[in-house]
Amino acid sequence: MSAWTLSILAAVMLVGGGGLYVHFRWRNSPRAWRAMTGLAAGYFLAGAITGAWIVHLNAGPAGDAREGAGQPLASTATPTPFAPPLKENSTALNSPLAPLQYDPAHAVLPDPKLTPGDTLPAATAADVCTPGWASEHRHVTESMRDNVYSEYGRTRGPDCCEVDHLIPLELGGSNDIKNLWPQPDAPRPGWGEKDALENELHADVCAGKMPLADAQRCIASNWVECWEKYVVPGYGSQWASENRHGW
Repeated sequence: MSAWTLSILAAVMLVGGGGLYVHFRWRNSPRAWRAMTGLAAGYFLAGAITGAWIVHLNAGPAGDAREGAGQPLASTATPTPFAPPLKENSTALNSPLAPLQYDPAHAVLPDPKLTPGDTLPAATAADVCTPGWASEHRHVTESMRDNVYSEYGRTRGPDCCEVDHLIPLELGGSNDIKNLWPQPDAPRPGWGEKDALENELHADVCAGKMPLADAQRCIASNWVECWEKYVVPGYGSQWASENRHGW
C-alpha cells in the first residue's frame, strides 16, 4: 500500500474521530458544532496532505546498482553508454538507440592461450538465474588483477582497461585467471558492448531459449562474433549499415 493511500486512510479516520468528538462535545450548540466540525476537518485534511507530500518527497526513486558494484575495477574510466537491442524480451526494451560507429575487425579479443575461458563446473542455469548469484560468487583480488596485467604486458592505469571475466559470472564463469583478461573500451566494440552481450545471453538462458553451455561457448570462442549474432540484429539492418565499419 502506497504512502499516499495510507495517509488518506489516516486522514479519513482522524476526520471521522474528530467529527464524533465535536458532535458529542458541542451537540447542544448547533452553531458551535458546525464551526468546530469545519475547522477540525480543514486542519485534519491539510495536515494529511502535507504529511503525504513530505513522505512522497523523501521516498525518492531507488537507485539501480550494477551487479558487483563496490568491487574495485582495473579502470576508473566509464564506458560510453550503449543500449542493448530493442527486441522482444530484450534486457533493455525501450532504451534509446545509440550510435556506435563500430568495427568488429579491429575489436580487441583476449589471447586464447592466456584466457581460454573457464567455468564453475557445478553451475547450472537455475543457479545463474538466481538473483544475486553472480555477486555472491565474485572474487577477484587486487593481486589477481596485477597478475592479469602482467600476463598481457599491459600497464595498469585509468586509461587502459577493466579486468573482465571472459565468461561472465552471470553465465557460470569462474574467477580463475584463465577466465580473466584486461579488456579496453576502445576500439569499439569494447567492454560496454560485451556487457550488453552478457545481459542478452543471460536473459536468453533464463528464458529457456538457449542452453547455458551454448551461451558459454559463444562468448568464449569469439565474443565479438557472438555480439554481432545476438545483439546487433535487434537494432535492425539500417542501424547496422549506418554504424558498422569494415564491411
